[in-house]
Amino acid sequence: MNEEIVIDKSNFAEYFFDVRSHAPKSGQIMAKFTAVALFGSGDEKNDIVKLLLMDKAKQAASVMNRIHLAKHPDCYRVCAEICEDIFIHGMTVDEVREKEYEFVLEAVYYTQREYVPKDDVHWETLDVLEYDQESGDYKSKIEI
Repeated sequence: MNEEIVIDKSNFAEYFFDVRSHAPKSGQIMAKFTAVALFGSGDEKNDIVKLLLMDKAKQAASVMNRIHLAKHPDCYRVCAEICEDIFIHGMTVDEVREKEYEFVLEAVYYTQREYVPKDDVHWETLDVLEYDQESGDYKSKIEI
């Protein structure tokens, strides 16, 4: 008898493993989640604002990309918008901290194929191809 598994916020980490901090297990595939996200108030925004005020835009964009999963070019655009709001539009740091900035978030996980939602525009599976250095061609899909 097949039991339907319910994956939600409470057990997501038991089924989906962030590729940045996990190695793949046998039989797993890569699944990518893409969605529009809002960068709202909180410690994360405070860190970005502090970096930008210290003239560390490159580091702020890198944090947006690596930590907050903002896709290129959104990781740069959000930082540029924050700087424009402060330095051009005259917003206070507190006003910027409260403002929401929209960006495209992209997260990649290792998981089992059956756990990836079907017919969901936010999810897609990624095929891993084996590269043959001698011929310069891609061969069959690799089973992890």
